[in-house]
Amino acid sequence: MFSARFPRCPSIKKLWAVYPIKGLAAIELIERRQRVFVQGLSERLGILSRRFSGEPEWLSRLRARSLEMYFSLPPEVSELYVRHYEAPSLPEESLIEMTDPGDQRQIPADFRHLAEDTEHPTAIFVGSKLVHISIPENLDGQQIELLPLEEALKKHEQFIRELYQRVTASSYADKYTHLVHALTNAGIFLRVAKNVQLSRPIRVVYVLDKPREAVFSKVVAVTEPGSAASVIEEVHGLPGADESVFGHHTHLYSLDDSSLKHSTLQNLSHGQTYVSNRIADVGRGSSAMVVGAVIGGQVSKVRVDSSMYGDGSSVNDLEIVFGDAEQRIDVTANLHHIGFGTQGRVLAKGVVKDKAKSIFKGVITIEKQAKNTSAYLAEHAMIMSPEARAYAIPSLEIMTDEVKATHSASVSQIDPEQLYYLMARGIPEQEARKMLALGFFEPVVSMIDLNEVRWGLRTLLESKWGGAFTELFEEPEVTVTSLFGTHYKYRYGK
Repeated sequence: MFSARFPRCPSIKKLWAVYPIKGLAAIELIERRQRVFVQGLSERLGILSRRFSGEPEWLSRLRARSLEMYFSLPPEVSELYVRHYEAPSLPEESLIEMTDPGDQRQIPADFRHLAEDTEHPTAIFVGSKLVHISIPENLDGQQIELLPLEEALKKHEQFIRELYQRVTASSYADKYTHLVHALTNAGIFLRVAKNVQLSRPIRVVYVLDKPREAVFSKVVAVTEPGSAASVIEEVHGLPGADESVFGHHTHLYSLDDSSLKHSTLQNLSHGQTYVSNRIADVGRGSSAMVVGAVIGGQVSKVRVDSSMYGDGSSVNDLEIVFGDAEQRIDVTANLHHIGFGTQGRVLAKGVVKDKAKSIFKGVITIEKQAKNTSAYLAEHAMIMSPEARAYAIPSLEIMTDEVKATHSASVSQIDPEQLYYLMARGIPEQEARKMLALGFFEPVVSMIDLNEVRWGLRTLLESKWGGAFTELFEEPEVTVTSLFGTHYKYRYGK
């Protein structure tokens, strides 16, 4: 049975220290908890126990407790953000019933080629049903484990149990963390053995093809000491699958001296809802790259917590958002520096047009013992239409000295001079707008060192404009100057 030493995570008490609930907010929370029981939580718990019967007793208790916490917690607990957040409107009365996968599911025609892929470890979900899982012949069970979550619960029950309990009791557990853990009906467990370096990324693909279906996926990825792996998660929503909900909680667990790269590409339709939480725990001398792209979905709420608990660990978090129509996108990306000599960076870039709205938020937290830390948080948005809205709210929480930490934020309209310059050279206005928007993203996209993710993301971004224009992208060399301009505060890696 696999086992691992868990990192030092902030206790639940730290939730109220860093994100305090005081005064009227505390009264509101108490009243909300009281209303939960009045409005029939007991009945819902009964439905929950029948829907997920046959599970270990500890998991049933955790589901029930998480469901109670979901109905008790407000969408945002931080006083920094109580005026700036998006709360997805979920069909709470029928959510549990919507987790039923229904009859046998088939891979849609556009995705069948993925099942024929013999080079990448691959898992494919249609709705919440795992319809395909495979590992290349050159990899054996001693090098990599790629298991359905229910199988991992049997094989590594103690590890999964401790992980679940720590996550749901930590300061990172918000309303939607509890929702996913209460209603988990899909998931994958990945473990890369000690000193194994995977040359190909692992692909986990979700396809939502039915209306009014709820998929809540839990993914656990572990790299043992000396190993290296890349994981790509893709979330696709097909036309006609409106009013569906996709909830997502990924825990990246990079043990000492290992490397773990994780990418999430969300391409839902505008009639679907997306909530996602990602946690990266990075050990001594380890590195993690976290990439998130929100392209579709009517309302999307994303939170990323990267914890560098090991001395000399590092995290690079890249977030991309592209909203149109009436999309509402809320992204929070936090850096938690716990170990000595850690390096963390978050770069978030977004473009909104029509009546779309984006919110970027994030906090750099540097603990007392985390000296010699280097941290940077950048949030930048471009507004393409008069009715579009964007907000950027970076923050710092520094509890020691001898650190380099800074943040930057900007929200700007499309530059009319750049637009005029392109149109004066015969480029139609819409094509010029497209070039400026994709060029705004390109410095971040070029930093992604996985070809599959880099070009897949470019395809998604281009498709939002109704057609490819790939000659824009010639793999330019990206430098610190081209990425952050001449921002005088930038000190990452120096």
